[in-house]
Amino acid sequence: MELRGTPPWPREQQDAARYQLVCTELDLAITFCHVAATTNDPARFERNIANAREAHAAAIYFLNCNHLDSTRRLEINEKLQRLIALLAKF
Repeated sequence: MELRGTPPWPREQQDAARYQLVCTELDLAITFCHVAATTNDPARFERNIANAREAHAAAIYFLNCNHLDSTRRLEINEKLQRLIALLAKF
C-alpha cells in the first residue's frame, strides 16, 4: 500500500529491500531447523520444522519477484542450498 503524497521507491531500493527480506527469511528458516534438530520435544520439533518451511516459502515467493545481481544471487543460492540440505534431513 502506498501512502498518499509519497513517491514510489525506485526499483533499486525495492530490489534491495526484497533481497534483505529473502536473506532474513532464509536465515530464519535455517535457525528453525537448528532448533528443531536440538530438541527432544516432538511438538517443538514439528512446530519449528513447520516454521522453517513457512519461512522458506516466503523467501521463494519474494525471490521470484526480485532482480538480483550475480553476487546477491550467489549468496542467496548458497543459503538456499544449505536450507534445502537441512530440510532434507527431516
